[in-house]
Formats: sequence, structure tokens, C-alpha cells
Amino acid sequence: MVSFWWVLAAFIGGGCAGVLVMALMHVAGALPEQAAHAQNLNGMPW
Repeated sequence: MVSFWWVLAAFIGGGCAGVLVMALMHVAGALPEQAAHAQNLNGMPW
């Protein structure tokens, strides 16, 4: 049986690796500054 600590370590390590890859892609210019624009909801009647 896999130990809980190994699962936790893999989860944390994978998360750190994902953040690192996203940061490197951003620095390299592979990611846009803002992928999607949100609607302006200030004029909505609710």
C-alpha cells in the first residue's frame, strides 16, 4: 500500500513543477498576458 506521505509528496511536487513550468513559459513569451477578457457587469440591471 502506498503511504499517505508519498502521495502528499507527489501532489506537492507536481504542483510545484506545474507552477515552475507555467512561470518559465511566461518568461519565454509563450503565454499571452491575458487569455480572456471578462464582461463588464457594472451596467447589468441586477
